[in-house]
Parts: sequence; structure tokens; C-alpha cells
Amino acid sequence: MRNSATEFNLGTESQEQRSLHILIIEDVIADVELTLLELESAGIAVTYDAVATASDCQNYLQKNSYDVVLSDYRLPSFNGLQAFNYLRESGQDIPFILITGSLGEEAAVECIKSGMTDYILKDRLFRLPSVLERAMQEFSLRRQQKAAIAQIEQQAWREAIINRIVQSMRETLILDDVLQTTADLLRESLQVSRCLIFQRSEDQQFRVRYFSQSTEATKGIEGASCFLFSYFQENLQAGLQIAFNQIDENNIPEVRQVASDYGILSIIISPLIYRNNYLGGISLHQCDRERQWSDNELTLVKAIADQCAIAIHQSELYQSAQNELMERKKMEAQLRHDAFHDTLTGLPNRALFLDRLKHALQLSQRRAHLTVSNDPNEDSDQFAVLFLDLDRFKTINDSLGHLVGDQLLKFVATRLVSCLRVGDTVARLGGDEFVMLIEGIEDISDVIEVAQRIQGSLKTPVLLDSNEIFISTSIGIALNSPEYDQPDQLLRDADSAMYRAKEGGRNRYEVFNPTMHKEALDKLRLENDLRRAIDRHEFRLHYQPIVCLKSRRLLGFEALVRWQHPDRGLIYPVDFIPFAEDVGMIVMIDLWVMQEACAQLRAWQDQYSHAQFLVMNVNLSARQFTQPNLTSQIEDILKITNLNHANLKIEITERTLIEKTSTATQILGELSSLQIQTCIDDFGTGYSSLSYLHRFPIHTVKIDRSFITRLSDTAECSNGEIVKAIIALGISLGLNVIAEGVETEQQLEFLRANNCHAGQGYYLGEPQAAEAIANLLEDLPNMNSEVDLMTIDCSRS
Repeated sequence: MRNSATEFNLGTESQEQRSLHILIIEDVIADVELTLLELESAGIAVTYDAVATASDCQNYLQKNSYDVVLSDYRLPSFNGLQAFNYLRESGQDIPFILITGSLGEEAAVECIKSGMTDYILKDRLFRLPSVLERAMQEFSLRRQQKAAIAQIEQQAWREAIINRIVQSMRETLILDDVLQTTADLLRESLQVSRCLIFQRSEDQQFRVRYFSQSTEATKGIEGASCFLFSYFQENLQAGLQIAFNQIDENNIPEVRQVASDYGILSIIISPLIYRNNYLGGISLHQCDRERQWSDNELTLVKAIADQCAIAIHQSELYQSAQNELMERKKMEAQLRHDAFHDTLTGLPNRALFLDRLKHALQLSQRRAHLTVSNDPNEDSDQFAVLFLDLDRFKTINDSLGHLVGDQLLKFVATRLVSCLRVGDTVARLGGDEFVMLIEGIEDISDVIEVAQRIQGSLKTPVLLDSNEIFISTSIGIALNSPEYDQPDQLLRDADSAMYRAKEGGRNRYEVFNPTMHKEALDKLRLENDLRRAIDRHEFRLHYQPIVCLKSRRLLGFEALVRWQHPDRGLIYPVDFIPFAEDVGMIVMIDLWVMQEACAQLRAWQDQYSHAQFLVMNVNLSARQFTQPNLTSQIEDILKITNLNHANLKIEITERTLIEKTSTATQILGELSSLQIQTCIDDFGTGYSSLSYLHRFPIHTVKIDRSFITRLSDTAECSNGEIVKAIIALGISLGLNVIAEGVETEQQLEFLRANNCHAGQGYYLGEPQAAEAIANLLEDLPNMNSEVDLMTIDCSRS
């Protein structure tokens, strides 16, 4: 089956790039379309051919060139492994990625061992763009490496010949021997018919002084002059090479005559020049056939000519050649060093570290095998990987600049090296991430000792650019075990343990255990599910009543988001909002909640006339509150939902107010000018908010539920005084005060007695879905009615 090539150009960036030419081996047209759709949605421009049979697969691979092959595993009359073999037979070195509905572990191992790039299950097709991008990058790097190796091999070939000739030069100080050996070796190395070396004679003519000894028909060659040297003298003096791949009617008659006299079909003439002094030249003749001289051969002859020119000057030659060779070796050594070391710190880089880790892993596996074979009671050598990430390094970079950050990284690298034992390795992966390989350990205590030594060495502050900087590091530790067979698995688990250390408070270490990997996978799945939750309409809003404590009138609601997960059921905000903040989805969720809540209040107002003055409280995260276009986004939502500005109240946490002071001043001012009220949530948990209150256009403060909860505890009498003080402060500043978490009659009476304006909590009304709230509003004849939500049935559909 063949499909006509189709090109997807998605966006300006994709149009500027070359489309990938892809061969899709798949017998189900729908799966081909899903694959193309996934690439299209990722903005990847492609042209493609689709085949479903073995013969088409072979035919297309032999006749066409592709950038990548995407293949199903089970196909009519053949499978993915055979398709991969067809790719190999075609000689194309491109990524081969399986896209299959199911692939057992044994089949997966067999595919990867055979050399396939990767595989993706069809139910996780969303991974295709990232896998494809990674594969293309890896193959591009591989091609660059092959090209570099080919270049190195050519250079090595050239250097081998040069070194051979130069070595022969070093074996004698007699110039005749040096040049004669050069002619012989050059003819032998390049397989030419003859090699001649010309020098200026007493009569100022360039004559043959040396020629390769195995040259046939040597009569008349020694001492012969050459018209070509005279004719091209100006070019040769300028250091240019003369090369003819063939001598025909396009050449001048004199050149054709010389070629005829000496039976030359192809020729190279390379000048001998030293310090702008034209000393002669080397001439190579091919007499048995026409020859296409390669750039590498021309370069080689030029290099030999240079060596010969230097050899003519004897002692100066020798010293200059030595210096050149030494410099070349130094450059090669530097290139080898740079390829495997970090340029900033001088530490091994990721490539070198992984190589050493792989060697340690293989050595451990071999020793484990020998131990089992010889003495099962003898422990094999163990090692550990430490993954280090500097705490709050970004803050230092952002505040003091990258130059200071680089100095700090070099300082940390020096201290880490000082903490190493003999034989251990420390490397920099990039950024502020370092890794260590600790070998020859007996148990975990040896590794913990190193970790503690590292943390101790970093306790001393460093003075950089007149700034005293304190630095600490979070460390993840992964111990070698038989379950590991790849070095990157150890790095992955050490990385997971490091993140656990950061979550535990930073400046500490954690030892990896298998539950961390499971949790990391769970987080990945949760993130994937969370990214689809809005599109799949899985978020739900519940509304908790806010009630005037004196009149028991309903004042409004707070919109509280819930996640109705298809597998895990109803998930409360505490279990997914922090994660949404980490992965950057909280802004999208905030806007969705605001639009849904405003639309719902507008619907209630249209249905119940006494709901016109209800207020909807909507929480905004700290990240949302720093968005530069927040005010315009809120205005757009109010226009779309047709909700009056006065019916919306924005809630921000006290911590956001304190940490984002300059931003808060601007945004709160803009909201106030639009008649949109603002409320400080969790009031009382900050460290200096009392002094900030009078500076911001705040309308309401919410006393944090932790204070209200302790009102029932007689042992916490001081807590009551704090609540009284907050209420009194709010009243004196002309603010409404709402108490969160009202759960008992005792708490309610205390708040009433101290003139708290309003409250919310399970005692006054628990969060309910929109349908239940509609029942509540229907049972309230007007907003002046006293609300006793504990007695109203809100469960009717």
C-alpha cells in the first residue's frame, strides 16, 4: 500500500525547516492517520510513504531515502524485526522506531538488542514527537561523529606517511639520504609511477636530483631539466601546487610535449619553499593510467614538500619539525581533554562520567559472577552514585549575575574534589548539577560519610565579588545492585533521591529506594492526566456559603475546585494544586475556575432575583497573580459571563501579598479601580502583614482556620486573643472580617460576640455542587432571610 506524499507545515517555525521524509510501515490506515495527526499536533512537518507488505518495504527502502522509519511490529507476512533488517540492507543509517499496540518484554529486549532506536506503544502515541526529536538528535550526532572519525582517519593516514618519512629523515643527517628516502617512500605510499625531486643547479636550471629507485626507464632522468618548472615558476614561487588529472588538447603544446616525452598521463608538482625561498619541487608522475588526485593526496604531497624544504636546511628543519609535531600532539591532547571535560570547572563531563560508571557497573557484574561461581559468601565490590544539586543557585545567578555564578560553580567543584577519596570521580553534568562515583565501599556508611563531608565542606561561606555567599546542596544516593544493567538507571534513581532530599527541606541527603521510582512514575502519570483534565471536563466546582454571622444572611460563596479523576475518583485541591503549580498548569486552572464560577453566579442571578447581590469569591495562585495581563483577563471573563464587577471577589494568600509587594500594589490598585473586591486569604499566617494592610486597597481579610479551630481548646486561650485582635484591627481599618473553618456552635458564638462580620465552615454550610446550591437558593425567599444551612436539604437534584 502506498500513500501519496503529504506535507504538514505547522506554524512559521516549521515552515522554515525542512520536512522530515518518513517511511511508515503499517497495515492499518487509521493508525497511519493517528501517527500523522500526532506529528501534526506537535508542529512537525513531514512527507511520508506508507507500506504494509514486505516487498513494498524492501522496494521503497532500496529506491528512496528517508529521515526515519516508523513501523508496526506485527504486519502481514512479516514483522518489525524483518523490516529493520530491510532497512539495514538498504544501507540507510536512520532511526527505526516501533509503534505497536503491544510488545512483550522479551520482544522489546530483542528489538533494542537488534539495534532499533526505540519503541512506543500505540496507547501512548503522545510520546512520539519527543522520542522522534531525541532520535533525530542522536542520529545527527552519530553522523557528525562518523564524519569526524573519517576525517581523523584521513588525517591519521596522512600523518602516518608524514611521520614515516620524517622518521626516516631523523635517522640520518646526510641530505642526499634524506631526499632519496623521501622519493622512494612517497612513490611507495601513493603508488605512483615515479617520484622526482628537483633542485636548482649551478646553471640556475631546475634539474632532477633524486628519483625513486624502483622507477622503470630511468635513463635520461637524472640531471634532466623540466620545462614545467620553468613555465609554472611564478605559481610555484607563490607556493601553489600544479596538478593535472589528465593531459589533453586543453593543455598548452609544451606541456603535452613534456608529457609525451616522459610518458606522463597525470602529474603533480609541489614546490619546496622555506621562508619564502623557492628551493625546487617534488613531481609525481602517473604513467600507466590517468589519475584523479584527491585533496587528501594533494595535501599530503604538500606536507612532504614542506618537510623536504625544511630538511634542506638541516638543523633548522629538525627543530622546526619537532616543534610542529609537539604542537600537533598538544592540540590533539587538548581536543581529547575538551571532549570529556567540563570547560568551566575542568571536571569530567557527562560523557566521561557515564563511561566510568559503565566500567564500574561491568566490573561489579563480572566480580559478582565470579563470586557466585567461586565463593557465594564473599561480597562483591560495591559502588554508589551521588547526585548533587546546589540549593537556590538560581537565586544567586539572578541576583549577582552569571559571572559570579560561574565563579561559585568553580569554587564548589574545588571543594567537591577535596572531599573525594582516592579513585573516586566527580563530574559536572551541567548547570548546578554534579555527580560522584564512589567505588570500593563496604556498606552505606561509607557513602554517608562522603555525603556528610561534602555538606560540611560547603558550610563555610565563600566571598565572591564582595558578597558573602552561603551555599548548600541536596544529595541523592543510589547504591549499586544486581537490578541495574545500564549506567543511566543509576543516574536516574540518584536524581530521584536528590529531588526527595529537596522536598524534605534541602541541605540533606536521601538514599534511593524503589518506592521513589514508583512515585516518580505516579507523578508523571498524574501530570499527564492533569494536562488533559480541562479538555476532558474533569474539573468540578463546589461552592461553600459565606454567611453574615449577625443576621445569618447568605452573602455569597467561595468557589472550590475538585478533580473528578476517571480512575482515582474525586481528588481534593490539597492533592493536586501544589503539583499543578510545580508543572505550570495552575494559571490555566485559575482562569477556568474563575470563568466557571462567574458563569454559575450569573446563571443563579438570572434564575433567582434575590441572588443579585451575592458575591463569588475566587482564589488566585501566586503565579497567576504575577501575570502582567491579569486585570485584562479578569475583565474579559466578566464581559463573557455578563457578571457585574461588584459580584466578584478575588482571594489571594497573605504570603503572596508579602512576597510580591510591588506587583501586588499595582494589580490590587487596578482591581480596586474596576470595583472588584479583594480578600486576603489565610490571614495571620504571614510574618509582617499587619504593617502592610493599610498600604493596599484590601476589602476583606479571612482569619486562617488554624486560629478558629483552636477556639474550642480552652488550653489555647491566647489564640482567642489573637482572633479578637485581628477582628478589631480589621474593623478599625474599615475591612470586612471573615472567619474560615467555623465548625462548632462555641466557635460561632465567640466570633459573634467579638463582632466578626462573616464566616464559612462546615457548621455554616459545607461545599456543595451547583445543583445543591440551586436548591438552597430556591428555599430562600429572599436574601434577608436567616440562613440555617444545617437544616436545609440541599441534596435534591
